Amino acid sequence: MTSKLTRWTHTVPATSGKIRIDDYCGPVFSILGSKSATKKAIKSNRLFLNGRPAKTADFVRKGDTIAVIGAGVRNIKRINIPLEIVFEDHHLIIINKPGGIAVNGNRHKTVENALVGVAKPSLVNDALPRPVAVHRIDVPTNGLVMLAKTKSALIKMTNAFQDRKVDKMYHAIVHGRPEREFRINESIENKEATTIGSTISTVPSLKYEHLSLVHLKPFTGRTHQLRIHMQSIGHLIVGDKLYAQGQHTILGKGLLLCAASLHFSHPNHGSDVAVTIETPRKFNRILDREASRFESQKD
Repeated sequence: MTSKLTRWTHTVPATSGKIRIDDYCGPVFSILGSKSATKKAIKSNRLFLNGRPAKTADFVRKGDTIAVIGAGVRNIKRINIPLEIVFEDHHLIIINKPGGIAVNGNRHKTVENALVGVAKPSLVNDALPRPVAVHRIDVPTNGLVMLAKTKSALIKMTNAFQDRKVDKMYHAIVHGRPEREFRINESIENKEATTIGSTISTVPSLKYEHLSLVHLKPFTGRTHQLRIHMQSIGHLIVGDKLYAQGQHTILGKGLLLCAASLHFSHPNHGSDVAVTIETPRKFNRILDREASRFESQKD
């Protein structure tokens, strides 16, 4: 067993921009392995930046020396969850996450753990020991999640998401009949938040009056932004028990929200990359069922 006084050190190579220390260290130190573990190390004064105890507000820069003291290397055990790989090269991997699975965090059932031994090894010099999530979507949301396979890709794509240089588009089934085109500007936790949307189709429903398929583009990345914004204009996302506020919705089918498209510049060669998945079949089945029930009752 490794001594609790064991010390691991790392010198930060050239980066493409600022990145917080709690985002940077998980992939670099196998003893940490995640952002939550890094925060715990900071809180317990086991992580040092240039010889002083690190703070969560610290950013890392080229030439910085990071050290961590810990009790042993964190072993990552793969969890057997089939994941559809939509895009993969030596720098990135993008998967279609099922609903009900966390992207990462202090738990076993995560996308990161499910990819251990599944992703093709990167042959790039700064390859990470395992793919690390660049961003997250809610546990009940399904759809596209990007993970980095190299340190440089992690830094560049983390900055791209933070700087709103990644175009994201979601599919959702909502209650009611929204405007054909709409824009929502409503702050979340005192931070600006903007979503634009378009209504693709609407069907009548005996129980819910109308259900609609919408496309949503968040221009900011606030927690639960789409769910909060759609509820705020009276069009709850179907299956969203958290924000239903007593409104009846379809249960047992999960949250009908899907991260359907990512458009970005590749972190290595800069070319445009567009990754898209189709509207989940479940969404269309529910719309067809509601429309059929309405027509049957009318007859």
